[in-house]
Amino acid sequence: MSLRISSQTPVRMDLAGGTIDIWPVYLFVPGAVTTNLGINLFAKTELFETPDGVLLKSLDQNTELNLSWDEIRNLPEKLPPGVIIHARLLRFFLKLRESNFGPVRGGLTLSTQATSPAGAGLGGSSALGISMIGALNTWATGKVENQTSDRERFISIMKDIESQVLRAPAGLQDYYGAAFGGLQTIRWGVHRHERQEFPHEILSGLHERLILFYSGTSRNSGINNWQIFKDYIDKYEPVIDKLTRIAQATHKLNEALPKSDWKSVGDAISQEWEARKTLAAGISTEAIDGAFKKAQDESKKVSLKICGAGGGGCFFVYTSEPDAGLRQRIIEKVSTGGIRHLPFEPVTEGLKISGDLKPS
Repeated sequence: MSLRISSQTPVRMDLAGGTIDIWPVYLFVPGAVTTNLGINLFAKTELFETPDGVLLKSLDQNTELNLSWDEIRNLPEKLPPGVIIHARLLRFFLKLRESNFGPVRGGLTLSTQATSPAGAGLGGSSALGISMIGALNTWATGKVENQTSDRERFISIMKDIESQVLRAPAGLQDYYGAAFGGLQTIRWGVHRHERQEFPHEILSGLHERLILFYSGTSRNSGINNWQIFKDYIDKYEPVIDKLTRIAQATHKLNEALPKSDWKSVGDAISQEWEARKTLAAGISTEAIDGAFKKAQDESKKVSLKICGAGGGGCFFVYTSEPDAGLRQRIIEKVSTGGIRHLPFEPVTEGLKISGDLKPS
């Protein structure tokens, strides 16, 4: 049994190919591919034993809930939004824990904290889920399981649990960003997905050309994604065409990155955004459009894109040349009216698990 377990995962900046990662959309889009970058706005989990009772806590949501083990086994229909995923994941892993060690004794606290802004479009809730799964799986098995095959299993679990909560299909790229980190591209396929990680020098070159901002307004990814999903399944040609163009732009990005062809990287990001911004109503906002114009007033050689499904959250500016003066001017001009610069560092590793383990 585990006395105390800690885990953390990065969130991701989606550079290109988002929305295509939703099952089963990626099965229909020719050449479905997504590229993202893990960054150091971590999702963290602490799990530890207590004398009795179950306490679920979300520090960033300022939410906590006390339950009994029987209530975990038979969850109430209504749960506070900030701890729904906590409760469902704990119920899932409680079965595994008891199959390994018999009836659970004592209590448990499961506490999480997201360091990215709420509704940032950086995959924060999915990263929290993968972080919780890493800790809960360790508790349930008595050992740290964190190989590639384990992380793939964690992704599959989180996809199904989050889809239950959303009552809609979930996109997969957030889980890959959390589980693996780094600068990666994922080619979506039948039964399995092919993940390719770019080398450190490419990641470093990209990092010095990216500027991340938070718009000051959170967004609801489920609204935009559900309409796009529905339109695609209903064979609405404009949406089919735009997702095809997004996939094509992502391929161009993946061709340019290994060559350090930074101009073409910017062109691909711009092409992806041009296709994306009219996918559904409300993907961009007046404030974000205004920020984009301020950045372009400083240089016509910048590319811009919203992170996630849009409607608020984070966005980034890409400069094809790492010009420190230009970078500072863009930060100063854009950081107004609630918009703030989010400094970040790339993270080359995904899920990390550590713990104080003892025999059951």
